[in-house]
Amino acid sequence: VILPIQGYGLWGIMYGFVALDLDGETIQAIKFYQHTETAGLGGEIQNPRWTATWQGKKLPIDVVKGTAGSDVHKVDGLSGATLTSNGVENTFTFWTGDDAFGPFLAKVREGALN
Repeated sequence: VILPIQGYGLWGIMYGFVALDLDGETIQAIKFYQHTETAGLGGEIQNPRWTATWQGKKLPIDVVKGTAGSDVHKVDGLSGATLTSNGVENTFTFWTGDDAFGPFLAKVREGALN
């Protein structure tokens, strides 16, 4: 399941996609394709090393300062880019919540769309 997402970072709107397994909660990939975040800081949302840390994580997501460790619901925040990290978390909270794709994802979890 691939979902378009967009949300505010430090300098503007970040546009991307998130790919989820058919369980409706396990992240396979995340890709931000357009943003105006600061290069080397918030711009790290496009760094393959950072996006790779999302694979296998489960919704809901908490972007944390420091190290997320093995918690499947936590992702490392971007060092020096707190507002961008907060924006990414807020984006996920909104788009996977009841006001956006949440009802669709609930049907996916129930197997109604298989």
